[in-house]
Amino acid sequence: MVAARAPQLACRLEELNPGEMRLLTLRGRKILLMRVDGDVYAFQNACPHKAAPLNEGCLHVGRREIICPWHRYRFDLTTGASVTNPQMIAKRFPVEIRNGEIFVVV
Repeated sequence: MVAARAPQLACRLEELNPGEMRLLTLRGRKILLMRVDGDVYAFQNACPHKAAPLNEGCLHVGRREIICPWHRYRFDLTTGASVTNPQMIAKRFPVEIRNGEIFVVV
């Protein structure tokens, strides 16, 4: 049986403004945090197509998508699935917000 990983403190919610992206390293992994309104999303900072750094892409707040900087693949923030090619799914991590702090399960 594999033990569940403890959530890692990423930052305070007030430090990540709505519409902002922030690149962090948690447990040795590059994690991209993105905030849209009151929701926070955490993705591995690598497009599943060719490993482009997603933090260099664009966050589309209205559609809740991250857009890959290299080939313009679009990924739904809520599912990680590509809107451009639904068989391609970006790695997401669970996010918890507690007492004004953002935690990511990596």
